[in-house]
Amino acid sequence: MAVKWTTKWKWPTYLNADTVEWCPIEPYTHILVCSTYQLDTKDEAANGRKQRRLGRINVLSITDDMKEIVPIQTIDASGVLDQKWCHHKVQGYPVLGLVTSEGYLQLFRLVDTDRLKLELWLEGQLGRDVLALSLDWSTNKILNEEPRLIASDTSGTITLTKVVGNFMRKIGKWKCHSYDAWVTAFNYWNTDLFYSGGDDCLFISYDVRTPLPVLINQSHNAGVTAIKSSVDVEYQLLTGSYDEKVRLWDTRNLKRCISECEVNGGVWRLKYNPNEKSVVVAACMYGGFRLLRINKDVKVMYEYLEHESIAYGADWKYDDRSVVATCSFYDSMMHIGEVTF
Repeated sequence: MAVKWTTKWKWPTYLNADTVEWCPIEPYTHILVCSTYQLDTKDEAANGRKQRRLGRINVLSITDDMKEIVPIQTIDASGVLDQKWCHHKVQGYPVLGLVTSEGYLQLFRLVDTDRLKLELWLEGQLGRDVLALSLDWSTNKILNEEPRLIASDTSGTITLTKVVGNFMRKIGKWKCHSYDAWVTAFNYWNTDLFYSGGDDCLFISYDVRTPLPVLINQSHNAGVTAIKSSVDVEYQLLTGSYDEKVRLWDTRNLKRCISECEVNGGVWRLKYNPNEKSVVVAACMYGGFRLLRINKDVKVMYEYLEHESIAYGADWKYDDRSVVATCSFYDSMMHIGEVTF
């Protein structure tokens, strides 16, 4: 199958870019949030202060007829390590969750009054002296009026939280990794099940109803950095690692993967295409971006190498075309392109 990836726009993010997320909820699917994370070393040597981590949340409206990318809102923040939208409205609003370098899980509402903007709604701290590293919602497939979130942090802990009214209630904690817990993700077909990956090379499976892990898998050869459950194929799960491989799993047997694929870069994010159900975009750090075909195995379809720094962020737009946003770190760039098959 011939694949073409056409870059339509490039935009400088000014601070180091690490995450991009399209809103999945109509009529706001043109809204893209690009967030950043950057160490501030000013006065550190002179004053002996701990390095601050700066961030900015850029809210963008992306339309076909625009001449250039101009944010409709910018929010200065601590460094943003990960962000994800709830896949349905919560109490009437689209909600963006994000995790920060100060250890917070924050929920922002997308408010549509005189103009579209994000407003901070709820926040809670995962722990003191930790960076919050990743998060996931329980709602990518199943609607829940009291959605749950999981978040991971640099202490190796996974925290489970539930939105109840105007509060976030912590309902579980699992300290299972020796080092940074880089990623955590729900099984979207059964949200009592979730997973984590850490710098200790462990891929761990959990059930919210039990205090101990269900399974600890040690087959990755380096830190586990990406985990993604398919919303279209039951039992299908992907993991990515610093060992530069994407692995395909059947969630009914997580002792051994079905297939693995070399992608020539540490895998930071994996995102299924909402239209082409077997296509995944992988952010492969120093290896750029890859399009993968997932069937009974994993194959590289295409390499996108136009970024000049670490490939960290990628996401598909939720419309009938395969529009993809990508971002890279030290060159502080975001690209938007269209993929045709």
